[in-house]
Parts: sequence; C-alpha cells; structure tokens
Amino acid sequence: MVHDWALDDVPASRAVPGLRRLHRRLQEDGWTVSSYREGGKGGQDWSLYVRRDGEGERMSFTRSPDRRYFTGGATRTLRLRHRVDGGRRHVRSPSDAADSVRPPVLGPGRP
Repeated sequence: MVHDWALDDVPASRAVPGLRRLHRRLQEDGWTVSSYREGGKGGQDWSLYVRRDGEGERMSFTRSPDRRYFTGGATRTLRLRHRVDGGRRHVRSPSDAADSVRPPVLGPGRP
C-alpha cells in the first residue's frame, strides 16, 4: 500500500526545520534512517528516507527548493490473511487488508 502527498509553496524557513525534526523524531521512535541529505546552498533537494526493519514500512520526505514543493510518501507491505471455511481456504481481499492498516500520525512539530 502506498500513500503519497505534496504541499506546494513551502518556504525553506518552514520545510528545513520540519525535516530536521522529522529526522530526529523518527530515529527516536525506532525508525532506521536509510538516507538523510541537507540540500545546502547549491539548491539541492533536502531529503529523508526511513524504514522499519521487519515490518515492511518505509517513508520518504523531500523538499525541492526550485519548485518549493514538500513531498512525502509512506509504503507498507500488506500480508493478506487466510480464512478457512468448511475446509476451504480463502484469501481476504486487498481492500479488507488495507482497512486493517493505520498510517502513522503526523502533525505539526513543537519548537
């Protein structure tokens, strides 16, 4: 399951501290940082990629200074459960599996 989102017109004064807080907070919450890049003065993208081992969860966050876009995405591997009725095995539908997954709660940071 994949969920992507984007915010436009996000100034660096908001996006940069937000990415730094996300980096720190996600590490504190047990996420493994796959990649973290601060764009610097060269106009490069800022990015953060994290994963949770063994759970098939990944998240990414990018701030593109040239477009002033802040984007993010969350991916989770779904494991479909099997149900047995009268000796017959049935795979739950993907929509049933998706209903049982809750994305992490993201909200405004605290100074």
